[in-house]
Amino acid sequence: MAMPKRRVEQIISALKRDFERIHIAQKMPLSEAKPSKGKLGVYMLFFEGDLQYVGSSKNLYKRIRNNLLSGNEKSHTLINKLCKLRENWNERRAKNFLKSSAKIKFIEMDSIEKAKILEYILIAIYKPYYNTPLKQLLKEKR
Repeated sequence: MAMPKRRVEQIISALKRDFERIHIAQKMPLSEAKPSKGKLGVYMLFFEGDLQYVGSSKNLYKRIRNNLLSGNEKSHTLINKLCKLRENWNERRAKNFLKSSAKIKFIEMDSIEKAKILEYILIAIYKPYYNTPLKQLLKEKR
């Protein structure tokens, strides 16, 4: 069954608002980010002068505090990629780098589906380096 035109327009309008909200959100040091506990949303990570990674999460607080700042190679894709792509980098070095260098923008949202769509739109538009599949990045490194 086709979705009514009015519903599609509402979804597109909501995505446009969320797109604007993420762009006007303040960039802050990753270590100072304090999303509300249990809230879902989208985040953009900046380091080395550029947007490097876009993600979404069902729980922004856990993703940022537990996975990015305290996690390991298995807990976050970005830590895994930093460890694999940078010479002599381990989990601790990757986390310390992110803590000291990365800035983040994030917005809380009301639907994981809308968060995923916004994440995919941001990736398609900005093509952040670390959103590229690891297999492709390893080929480029050679």
